[in-house]
Amino acid sequence: MNEKYQWNFTDIYESDEVFLNALQEFKTEIDQVDFSSLNLEDKLTKYYELALIGERLLTYAELKSDLDVSNETYLQYKNQVYSEKSKLDPMKNEINKEILRIDQPLDEYMKEHPEALPFYMHFYNIYRLKEHVSNSKVVTNENQLIQKVNNLYNTIMNVEMPCESIELDGKETRITRSIYNKYIMNQDRSIRESVFKAFMKSLGNVNKSISSLFLLRYQMCYDVAKELGYHSILEQVITEDDLDMKIIDDLIASVHDHLPLLHQYIELKKEKMGMDEIHYYDLNINHDYNPRYSFDEAVEIVKEALKGMGEEYQKLLNQVLDGGMLDVFPSEHKFNGGYHFRNYIKPMILMNYRGNFREVPTIGHELGHAVNGLLTKANQNYQDFHFSLFLSEIASTVNEDQVEKYFYEKAKEEDKIVHLEQIIDKTIASIFSQTLFLELQKELCTKIEQGESFTSNTINQTYLALLQKYYQGIILDEDIKYLWQTKIHLFYGSYRYYNFQYATGKIASLVINKHIQEGKLDDYLKFLTIGGSKPTLEALSQAGVDLTKREVYDDAMNYLGQLLDEYKVLIKK
Repeated sequence: MNEKYQWNFTDIYESDEVFLNALQEFKTEIDQVDFSSLNLEDKLTKYYELALIGERLLTYAELKSDLDVSNETYLQYKNQVYSEKSKLDPMKNEINKEILRIDQPLDEYMKEHPEALPFYMHFYNIYRLKEHVSNSKVVTNENQLIQKVNNLYNTIMNVEMPCESIELDGKETRITRSIYNKYIMNQDRSIRESVFKAFMKSLGNVNKSISSLFLLRYQMCYDVAKELGYHSILEQVITEDDLDMKIIDDLIASVHDHLPLLHQYIELKKEKMGMDEIHYYDLNINHDYNPRYSFDEAVEIVKEALKGMGEEYQKLLNQVLDGGMLDVFPSEHKFNGGYHFRNYIKPMILMNYRGNFREVPTIGHELGHAVNGLLTKANQNYQDFHFSLFLSEIASTVNEDQVEKYFYEKAKEEDKIVHLEQIIDKTIASIFSQTLFLELQKELCTKIEQGESFTSNTINQTYLALLQKYYQGIILDEDIKYLWQTKIHLFYGSYRYYNFQYATGKIASLVINKHIQEGKLDDYLKFLTIGGSKPTLEALSQAGVDLTKREVYDDAMNYLGQLLDEYKVLIKK
């Protein structure tokens, strides 16, 4: 395969041997550093210096593992890195204890100690979270175990899941996740139905195992939250990200108030397809119009769609595309899905590109993450590089929306309905579907936090009840209750309640793209440079977005209503 479509690890580590030597040096330095003899600012400098080395090591091990999740060598490397990185926690705890002993306002301290200014946000967050700082080994140990649960989930879902087989294209075919994704949009309803049922049965084969992992993972998440003085996992997420619980309440309330829009869309889909009833597997059918693009062709479309972002942005896109930062095509045992792995060395994007036109906006999405990373690194030191997860899906969604709009505006009149449908589908998936998963996590985590025991059936039935509430008008086959298992963000990294941030990211994107159309591009590009150097909502305000206002959510819903009105007109045509 052409190397330009594969990750280049040479500027991370040239080989496994170099990686292992670096890992041993990292271990030795951590074990030998005389941390207690340093003053506070030197401690912070040394801590972040070691944290950056740990991040480089993890980037190599994690990504090598995802290229072949069946390869136990890289899984072992990854676990070793996590184990060594955990030794940084006592250092961080010592720093935080020293900060907590400071008996004066933060700004006053900074005025007297200007050498501490590069670490202002570290101080800010410790001052802000002083009631939730803990030196307990429980937090370190539990976080390590959570990573092992995540690894086990990946192994079960991508390697060990017993997949059902059906006849497809004249031959017996195992319905893996990638095969499911390929055929679930097939125009032949009997194929869609067969593939759907087979894949749901495959998920059912591991339902009890995945459910047990879910319960174990979120019990450990709650143990960590309790140890840090929080009443719930959600409170920890909201507080650590410096957010307002009103954001959660307003999102859920606005989605509930506007569920009739989703139900209206379902009825319009029935009308368009000429069906009296539709199943879940009928929602995303490929049309006769189904152009395919090579990856290079898709990239050119994305770059053209993003021309309005300016010349410097285009240069950064090329830097990502030509810098060995993408691994593009599917391969056996490769992690199934796509992501951007944020790190200070260089952005890394994993894809499983198959050439469908629907995948083109996803390229724009991942490139949005990567350019955000490059701009942040160019403007911030490592200690201010990483920013709140709440801001993570904004730069990506802004790009994705622009590519979707470009497709729609350039399409021939008879093809516009396909692209409008895609825009609507993505809006619904980002806002409604992700809020559904927020509610699923909220309901199940509340049970854990209240000490209730539950089984796989509890998870399945809770999920099914939410589907029935959200997707009125669709026939939901019984086995759809297993579909929740494919949501990798329930089992990814240290994420807790990640899914709702796709919804808030989408809503913020709608505001930002409107501002860009009004000529306020500079405000947005400045936002992309901020990283973690400012509080979360203050950083977002740079882009002209205030997600503490309920009207922002309702405006997004009104936008969806306008899309549906347009869709209705195209159906009549």
